[in-house]
Amino acid sequence: LSLYFEDGHDDLDDGFDDYATDCDGIRITAFLDAGQDNLTPLGRLEKYAFSDNTFNQIVARGLLDVLREFSDNENDFISVMETVARMSEDGPTVRSELMEQVPNIAMFLHESRPNFPAAFSRYLVPIVVRYLTDPNNQVRKTSQAALLVLLEQGLISKADMETKVCPVLLDLTEPSSDDDYKIEAV
Repeated sequence: LSLYFEDGHDDLDDGFDDYATDCDGIRITAFLDAGQDNLTPLGRLEKYAFSDNTFNQIVARGLLDVLREFSDNENDFISVMETVARMSEDGPTVRSELMEQVPNIAMFLHESRPNFPAAFSRYLVPIVVRYLTDPNNQVRKTSQAALLVLLEQGLISKADMETKVCPVLLDLTEPSSDDDYKIEAV
């Protein structure tokens, strides 16, 4: 994975957690640049997104930049969104990072994609809803925060609220549900 520094940072100290996708010090999407593997940028995205190393979290952080790069071509856009859907099955750190990126991705799609409601409903809403019941507490919390931002921004359709979000929230408030889930649902 080729990462490079623009501001003369000498080391990574505690890892990559200090850097966001818009950070001036590190370019998160450098893995898309041509390298020695002769893969297309989308092929490289899939390679790193599904590798068995910790760079999957970096890939999740760079998804907005990736979408900006490939959203003009419908086939490439669908490939990226399918990669996002498959990444949603990764470990808790990647799932949590993915949820932190969903509101930004949704805003970008809303502003730049004519078929935003369909793409958002098909690819991202199911992930947000599924994570509301994730066994990992951090993933649930980031999913709840993402859902609130999406609601505040008016990015979730009434139909998705009625058919996808509300049924999960109602299930979480059932008497047989775990107390933590009830509190989080409320």
